[in-house]
Amino acid sequence: MYQHHNWQGALLDYPVSKVVCVGSNYAKHIKEMGSAVPEEPVLFIKPETALCDLRQPLAIPSDSVQFIMKSNWRC
Repeated sequence: MYQHHNWQGALLDYPVSKVVCVGSNYAKHIKEMGSAVPEEPVLFIKPETALCDLRQPLAIPSDSVQFIMKSNWRC
């Protein structure tokens, strides 16, 4: 399971249950899709099982039809 590490790799004892995300930077994409841009930022969550260790390879299933690699980091 995912565990926090500092930039030097030392284990940090921070429990993780979910990540709360704010989708406020998608206005251009929303317009491209022909949808209305919301007045307020959209909140969504990612469960603990969606997290991975950045030092480990990311496995993409061989039967995947489409995979878009994108990440946004905010601390």
